[in-house]
Amino acid sequence: MQAKHPRGFSIIELMVVTTTIGILALLSIPSIRIAVDRTEAAATANDIRVFTEAIEFFTTIKGTYPEAMTYTRMPNEIASYLPSPWKSGQYSWFYVNTENLTYVYLYNLSFTAEQAVRLDSIIDDGNIATGNVRMAYNGSGLVYLFQYYQADRESIPEINDE
Repeated sequence: MQAKHPRGFSIIELMVVTTTIGILALLSIPSIRIAVDRTEAAATANDIRVFTEAIEFFTTIKGTYPEAMTYTRMPNEIASYLPSPWKSGQYSWFYVNTENLTYVYLYNLSFTAEQAVRLDSIIDDGNIATGNVRMAYNGSGLVYLFQYYQADRESIPEINDE
């Protein structure tokens, strides 16, 4: 009599294969999440860079920074330069120009601190406490400083040529 060869896989073999695939999937999920976070930070950094270039371009032409603006109210020279996320309200932001300070504040980014540092390293110095890109109060968003003049200039000693 001839021995029968079973067709297909046994239940043990199927369980081993399924468990192995599950373990590999669990190991790859953090790597995929890190890649997504890095991509989001890089895309936002690029969008911020485009926004700052639009402001600097306007400043070069007009000789001064624009007044306060929002995504619904901005000069045509800036609006024509910006991509749609800035004009459609996809980013929550406001721009302020005062005597001592000119900045744009982006909020509701839902960024982790790691993403904010990555974004800062792409645009600035990699430290969210210094430079042009800074973390806003309580991590609520990011601030990009265009210009910053210290209000306390009288405390700087003057040099006398005596």
